Amino acid sequence: MDEDVARITELLREPLEASGYYLESVKAVAAGQRRALTVIVDLDESSTEPMSMEKIAESSRIVSEALDEVEVFRDKPYQLEVTSPGATRRLECPRHFRRVLGRRLEVQTKKDSFRLDLDDVGDTTIAGRDPGSGERRSIDLDDIVKAQVELRFR
Repeated sequence: MDEDVARITELLREPLEASGYYLESVKAVAAGQRRALTVIVDLDESSTEPMSMEKIAESSRIVSEALDEVEVFRDKPYQLEVTSPGATRRLECPRHFRRVLGRRLEVQTKKDSFRLDLDDVGDTTIAGRDPGSGERRSIDLDDIVKAQVELRFR
């Protein structure tokens, strides 16, 4: 099944990227008669807008059209799910942080936990201001234990 996932990943990457999407991952599960293919798609890192339902629908169409051309699960029926990483995903690499520039983060490092209004992302660091004190902070990505967007409800 790993070979199928690698083949599908390569098949989907180009048409998604050509339309401004980034292929996060492809997961295949076969349990008895049930088969499922989950494709996680995000916008490319040049965009900080959230993944809307319209964007999910468009990326689903791209994925579906690409998969119509190949055999998946040896042509046995399967459920296809195209989804986004979601607002609460863990931020782990520079690309993830670039997608949320301008947002408030909850960050836990090896030494402490704090909130940060993210305004800069480098290859090995992130930076922003503490929303309480206004103090500027720069954090090495290697020091981050956990980081995610702080959800605010209006």
